Amino acid sequence: HKSVVNKGSNALSTMPIKAENRKLYPKDWKAISASIRERAGNKCEECGVPNGQLGGRDERGEWHRAQPTGDNGLRLTWPSEGNHGWCDDYPDKLRIVRIVLTVAHLDHQPENCERANLRAWCQRCHNRYDAKHRAAGIKARRRATAAVGDLFCA
Repeated sequence: HKSVVNKGSNALSTMPIKAENRKLYPKDWKAISASIRERAGNKCEECGVPNGQLGGRDERGEWHRAQPTGDNGLRLTWPSEGNHGWCDDYPDKLRIVRIVLTVAHLDHQPENCERANLRAWCQRCHNRYDAKHRAAGIKARRRATAAVGDLFCA
C-alpha cells in the first residue's frame, strides 16, 4: 500500500492503492486527485468536513471539530488521533480522527478518470459508498476459493 500523506488541510493526500491495482491508475493520478479535491474546496463533497481536520463523529455520524487540550506556551496542543477527546458542540468525549480527503471513482473503475466520475470524499463517506461493491468482491473471492478447494478435496 502507498502511505497516506497528510500534513494539514492543503497537503496532497492519497488513498492506499493495492500494488496489483496501481497499473490501473493513470500516471498523472496524483495531479487528477489533487484537482478533484481542489474542485471540492478541499472538503468532502458528501458531508462537508474539511480535509486535515481533527475531530470525531457522534452516534448519528455528525462531525464535531476537536477542541484543543491546552497550550505548550507557544501554540495550542490537540488530542491525539485514536484517543478520545472533547469536541465542539458535543457533551461527551469522542474518538479523535484526522480527516483524509480521498477521491472515489463512482463506477469503481480506476481507469475512468472523467471528472464527472470522481468525487472528493472523506474516509467515512468513501467507505460507505464502496461497502456494497467491496462486500460483493469478498463474496466472489470466497466462492472462487471454495470452488478451487472442491477440486482438490473431492
